[in-house]
Amino acid sequence: MRISKYLAMMIFILSSSTVFADFDKLTEKSYEASRTDKAVVIFGVNWSRQWGCAGLDNAQLHSLTFSRIDFSSGNLSGEDVVLNNPAKLLARNVSESYAIIVETGEYALTGFDIKVAKSKSDVSHIKAKNKDLFENGRPVGGTFKVNAGEIVYIGDFGLDCIGNKPIPWRYYIQKEDFESYVTGFKERYKFIGDKQIIYRLFQTDKFGQ
Repeated sequence: MRISKYLAMMIFILSSSTVFADFDKLTEKSYEASRTDKAVVIFGVNWSRQWGCAGLDNAQLHSLTFSRIDFSSGNLSGEDVVLNNPAKLLARNVSESYAIIVETGEYALTGFDIKVAKSKSDVSHIKAKNKDLFENGRPVGGTFKVNAGEIVYIGDFGLDCIGNKPIPWRYYIQKEDFESYVTGFKERYKFIGDKQIIYRLFQTDKFGQ
């Protein structure tokens, strides 16, 4: 029930406003320049302050980082998608939509920052970086993969507040609602025409189901 309510708000935001970070956002110009050799990734992030989260006064997602894996070397390629909360004090309790253009390949979750407040005066951060999200050289936080020419929906990100501390969580649109989501997306980005939008969720056993 929590997921369906969350996703209903996300679908509305997709058709009404979009917030982007500092990388190639999807525009008609950028799409035409890269449509055959790069990929479009679609997702949402709920940046709002979550009250009563995991027994805290509140918690708020401040950043997420995804990094492309270079499988020829087994290392990170240095090509990162860094998302920072654009309006920490004014963030609305909705999933802000992103449509970005990235190099093809597989991307791993390599960092996050969650602000946690036990009270107004007791504030700290839960942070994770590369080493915290890899075990024996393998990404354990989760990955997504995109191929050349694809437009891929990977899910929506927010906080999970059920355990003893807040953690990032990948939510998603139910498949039966995905057609409505695609319709809203294509109304917003008419220049993609009848291009297929692929439902391929960020894969994780740690931060989602």
